[in-house]
Amino acid sequence: MIILIEEAGRKLVSFCNKRKTDRMISLKNGIDKHGLEEFFSKNAIDKKDCVWIVTDRSQVKTADEVHVAAAGQMDIGTQYAFESLSEVDAQYLDKIRMRYNGIPWVIGYTKRCMIRELSLSDIPALYDLYEKPGITDFVEPLYDLEKETEYQKNYIKYVYGYFEYGMWLVFDRTDGKLIGRAGLDNREYDGKSELELGYIIAPEYQGRGYAAEVCDFIIGYAWKNTGYDSISCFIEPANTKSRRLAERLGFTNSANVIIGGNYMERWQIFNK
Repeated sequence: MIILIEEAGRKLVSFCNKRKTDRMISLKNGIDKHGLEEFFSKNAIDKKDCVWIVTDRSQVKTADEVHVAAAGQMDIGTQYAFESLSEVDAQYLDKIRMRYNGIPWVIGYTKRCMIRELSLSDIPALYDLYEKPGITDFVEPLYDLEKETEYQKNYIKYVYGYFEYGMWLVFDRTDGKLIGRAGLDNREYDGKSELELGYIIAPEYQGRGYAAEVCDFIIGYAWKNTGYDSISCFIEPANTKSRRLAERLGFTNSANVIIGGNYMERWQIFNK
């Protein structure tokens, strides 16, 4: 990642514990659209590698015109804002760069899996996953390609972009193959928002502990990053595999409820 800042603002970046892969570059004070475009061209720098720490509204406008990720304090009108630079580190800036350029975040790794956000290029593999036997027995199928693409585009922008969690993709670390989906969603229940755990695993990977491995990681992620102190699973009684998994993860059956006209069991786990 390349961190850009005007010469006059360099004192503001003393907060940044740079990683070995990061570079800090000073821009000329008062640089405009043409000057910034020339800077990228002259130095053979890809805008997608950059995030600009902007310090006033004119810089925000220039960043928008040139289509480069920018972050700054809340009072200057940038899309990605922070109250104080003391809150910010290089990893956070890199996430801003990725979000702006549509690059999916890697959420984390388990022993055998990588968990990351979905990108639009993953949609063909997602269809392959949902065509496997049993996958849509207890979850909704995908839409047609055009509608699914639009849905996922909005999901990336408004769910990942706002909550920084959602339904993610699960890949086998050995061969990079998509083997499932798992993650966290918000469900309105009994007049309030519930954090819900969801998961599907390809049939050839079932019965081998993959779902438990991935969901255990996600539960830990939720306790650290969401502010919720409980997680729910809403499971149809016939879904015996999910019931067994919920028990294995430490969930307990707390209620029987009607969701969308369907009889469901509500399983819950609480942060200790």
